[in-house]
Amino acid sequence: MSVVIENIRRLDAQIDRLQLRDSEKVQQHNGQEDSHGDYRTSDTIYLTKDTADLTAIVRTLSVTSSQPLLQQHRLIDILSQVQELGPNINFSAGALDNYVNDLLWLVAAKAAVQTLGVVMDNFLTRTLSLNDGIWYWDEVLGSHWYTGLYTIQTSPWRLYSRATEIYSTFKRHYGNQETMGTLTISARWGKFHDLVRQSIREQSIERAKLRMLSPFAVCRSEARRKRRLLKMMREMHASAVGLLMDECLSFGFEEEATNAGIYSPSSDEWHNTVSKSVLLMEALLRNATNLDIGLNEFEDGVFSTIECETDVLQSHGADSKSHTRAFLVIERLINILRERLPGHEFSSNMLVRDYGRPSPLVRYWLPVSAGLCSLSTVLKILTNHKAELLSWIAEFGSTVVDFGKNWVIGPIGKLIGTIRHDEKSEIAIMSKNSLEADRASLERMVVDFVLDNPEPAAEASQFQLDTESITAKVREGDLTPVLKAYEQDLRQPFRGTVRGNLVRALLIQIQKTKVDVEIAIGGIDALLKSQELVFGFVGLTPGILASYAVFRWLSGIFGNRKGLRRGKKQDEMRRALRNADRVLTSASPTPNGILSYKDHGLLICEVQVLKKTAEKFFPGPVYRDFQEDMSDLMNINAGTEKQLRIIERIRWGYSKWLG
Repeated sequence: MSVVIENIRRLDAQIDRLQLRDSEKVQQHNGQEDSHGDYRTSDTIYLTKDTADLTAIVRTLSVTSSQPLLQQHRLIDILSQVQELGPNINFSAGALDNYVNDLLWLVAAKAAVQTLGVVMDNFLTRTLSLNDGIWYWDEVLGSHWYTGLYTIQTSPWRLYSRATEIYSTFKRHYGNQETMGTLTISARWGKFHDLVRQSIREQSIERAKLRMLSPFAVCRSEARRKRRLLKMMREMHASAVGLLMDECLSFGFEEEATNAGIYSPSSDEWHNTVSKSVLLMEALLRNATNLDIGLNEFEDGVFSTIECETDVLQSHGADSKSHTRAFLVIERLINILRERLPGHEFSSNMLVRDYGRPSPLVRYWLPVSAGLCSLSTVLKILTNHKAELLSWIAEFGSTVVDFGKNWVIGPIGKLIGTIRHDEKSEIAIMSKNSLEADRASLERMVVDFVLDNPEPAAEASQFQLDTESITAKVREGDLTPVLKAYEQDLRQPFRGTVRGNLVRALLIQIQKTKVDVEIAIGGIDALLKSQELVFGFVGLTPGILASYAVFRWLSGIFGNRKGLRRGKKQDEMRRALRNADRVLTSASPTPNGILSYKDHGLLICEVQVLKKTAEKFFPGPVYRDFQEDMSDLMNINAGTEKQLRIIERIRWGYSKWLG
């Protein structure tokens, strides 16, 4: 919720309470009169068409949660409708006269609240926008390089202005020469030369002083002057914001006091407050762009204008209860919305155009001109390397497609297959039947070796038993018969080699080694299968990380830049909090510790930035607490010392979000 909406909601609620109080008093009075039969009952008041129309207008002008602030053209249409109803309203019906008059003042008050919102929002927006121009001139004056760049940027316009002045002077003198048509060409050129020299000599003393300076110094002087005028304009607009917040529609009571019955302004008092508030808005819009006066003269002129215009209103209207004065207030509101506010916006835009940051044409004509001059060269280079560029683009596209297929889509498919126990996607480093075939071959080789080389003590009856036991031992990895024969043949290796037993023993051991290796590989294969999902994610990670990094980079360039916006919001809030602290520290308050209108307006501007930034940045409960702190900070009666303590509380209370 912005400062403007919060303020108009508060004022609209106060007007509703005042009107409710007045209605209760009227009903009590009418009830007493009706008992004697002198007046009609209040039930007949609601049967007239005029009261129904005014009541509908009051509801339209009331501040709602969906649309708290009406548009400017909508306000003009509503108030014009009230003006059209004026001649048709009958004000000679006793109690009805009082009721219609109260409705008119209620329309005027609520329209004044809506107009205050429009005017205050305009001043707030303009004050904040002036900071950009001031910061620009600070950058220009803070660096000689930026000053030189500004000198180069504005050189064509300064040369054009100088040539225009010389030409205008020459044209003025040329128009006074009646004999120029009778002179020869050489005489005309001589006369032209004399006129140019004379026009240059006739320049003002200030121009002569500026010509003695370098263009660099002239531009610095110009930047200082424009910065000073922008600061003066910002101070006036900030003072206008402070005046609107402190003096406009200030009924002189608080909600707690009204509820407690301590003080409540009368009808005459709050009617006069509405009238003076309208005059205050009109005076501010009329004088806020007059940079020829100082800040004190601006504020004094506003108050003196209100006093004079109040006398004028009183001379046209009978008193504060008169419906004539209510119509005059409505007429002034229409004039503010239709004439004063657009005129103020036009004058402010003209001042910002003259004294603010130069236009994009001035700032960027140099790089744009360089780009246009080199455009032909760039096009020639692109044309000569057209085939290479197309080849690079095609290769880059194919590389991106292959990367997506091989490192993103392929691993994802394998991972899904692993989750679904797809046999095609299982990780395997050895065939399932390889180990069984090699082990059976080893068993047969050992059995054949033992049968071909039996031990002397072995009997035929034990053959079948020995064969089964040998097979069982081979499965357990025991090759004792083969190793014994191998050890015996090693004693006579030549003989064993000729017989072939030594070679057979070696080959059996090689087969045994192969079986052992396959058993180890089978264990590794089982381990891989148990962690197959982990390896699937590991294979997918590089492609996903690379893709995420690329998309994050692209979204940072072309996307919403959420992270950058978050950091930017933190910087804006820290800067606004620093500016608020600076305003309170450098302010010159009254002896009671109350800020001046200018300082209060500057503080409101910084609070506006803080609230708008925090609205979409803080969580809901935290933002509600932040709103309370902002309300305490804007309380002008708190004093600067208390406001500085509130800023310290905001710093440590919201350090998590401020960074």
